[in-house]
Amino acid sequence: MSQGIIEFRQVAKTFSRKGEHLRALDNINLTIQKGEIFGVIGASGAGKSTLLRLINHLETPSEGDVLVNGVSLQGVRKKQLNAVKKDIGMIFQHFNLLNSRTVFHNVAIPLILQGRDKSFIRERVNELLAFVNLSDKAQRYPDELSGGQKQRVGIARALATNPSILLCDEATSALDPHTTVQILLLLQEINQRYGITIVLITHEMSVVQKICHKVAVMAQGKIVEQGDVLALFGQPQNAVTASFVQSVIHDRLPAQTLARIKQQSASRALRLEFVGNTAQQPIIHRLIREYPVEVNILFASMSEVQSTILGFMIVQLSGEPEQLAAATRYLHQAGVKISDV
Repeated sequence: MSQGIIEFRQVAKTFSRKGEHLRALDNINLTIQKGEIFGVIGASGAGKSTLLRLINHLETPSEGDVLVNGVSLQGVRKKQLNAVKKDIGMIFQHFNLLNSRTVFHNVAIPLILQGRDKSFIRERVNELLAFVNLSDKAQRYPDELSGGQKQRVGIARALATNPSILLCDEATSALDPHTTVQILLLLQEINQRYGITIVLITHEMSVVQKICHKVAVMAQGKIVEQGDVLALFGQPQNAVTASFVQSVIHDRLPAQTLARIKQQSASRALRLEFVGNTAQQPIIHRLIREYPVEVNILFASMSEVQSTILGFMIVQLSGEPEQLAAATRYLHQAGVKISDV
């Protein structure tokens, strides 16, 4: 794999408080490629916010190495470190706006700190406010805005210095579902239009489902699974991942129903996964028409992950062993992923 824009190499982080040692991160190995929307998901206390703070050097690792744009953040000179940090924008859960300053001034703060001249600041801030659809709010104050509008101000501020990396720490968890979707679509547009790499910390799998290309699943300071979002949604390998996936895609039978099916010797209960074009084909219709097996559809659902249709179905097939074998061969040849329930 090529060198990523962000890399963690055997990173650990231990906090020491009142004589006690807490290992917040343990042997983190992670590569985030340029232009990705990379999700990091985990329950509270999993270590995901600590991981994020290592990227912009708000924390330093106890062990291992963190690299941004090929530059190790450990032991680097202050001037070079500042150059790296200027290339990173940050969006916060609770917006972190200055209530005593106008929307315009809040967006301008990074540029003021850089010493930019007033004409440049005015042009850049107006451009950004237009992009986040808040041009008419320039002279308002944060307390006069809705939560979604405040987060749009936060996004505009994070983009002020043209960063190549955008860090989002639970950027939608304080918002209602409708506003969450709007903010996620805005982040997706930022990624697609400007090629900005986005690292998105969340505890909600629906956020990952909506816009992320890849995801790392964390538990107790470790990455328990990582990879392409579509693959993890379809075939999670870790129980923690499966639990998150099932919070948005329901593909399991009630235990009582499953136990009753397993008592029937002349049948098989199968979990079928349909991806992309396969999900739009009349595969089950052909199965019923062409194979002498009884098909009982117990469950079906369809979702969209990374603009790809992902369908799940649980079916009970009843018939003679050779007929069941022929039916499952047909499903496999049709591109359906099959597993026993």
